[in-house]
Amino acid sequence: MYAVVQVGGRQYRARPGERLVVDRMAVSEGQAVELGDVRMLVAEPGDSALTAVGRPTVEGAKVTATAVSHLRGPKVVVFKYKPKKRYRRTMGFRAELTELRIDEVLAPGQEPAGERRAAATRRSSRKAAVVAPEEDALQSMPAEAAQVELPDEPPEAVAASGGTPKATRAPRRRRAPASEAAPEAAGDGEGGGGDGS
Repeated sequence: MYAVVQVGGRQYRARPGERLVVDRMAVSEGQAVELGDVRMLVAEPGDSALTAVGRPTVEGAKVTATAVSHLRGPKVVVFKYKPKKRYRRTMGFRAELTELRIDEVLAPGQEPAGERRAAATRRSSRKAAVVAPEEDALQSMPAEAAQVELPDEPPEAVAASGGTPKATRAPRRRRAPASEAAPEAAGDGEGGGGDGS
């Protein structure tokens, strides 16, 4: 599920795990932010909630996010002039921005998933998301299927029987194209003059 939220006069699509760059907000880095101006909730395949369109907002829906950093946008040059009046003004502008990481999209009546870790890094949260399904899969598998038996035979015997374990397989070598091999072969027999003589 994702939401369309309005922040600072602009609307953004907020999906859990993604990052948004919005106008500067009065929050410190790492602080939790709640975006309550949800204009629409869009259900994706497999979601239990339904798509809801706000009039103008979806009552009770909210998006929780974490302020990642404060930054400035690219420089925009503003040039004003009046022809034939010797009036020229050049100014620069850089927008003050805040980067938000979307944590959860909550439908009306839905409770937060649990306590959020304050100092979770992007890498550790990605690693936890990858490890968790594997652990669940191992717990749901029968004990016989979860155990992997390694062959007692030496790798040569396994290779002779037709099966090659991936760990013992030699890495494949890339064959050089004929266009790369031809100059090297021609260059070995000639003298090393680079002046063409």
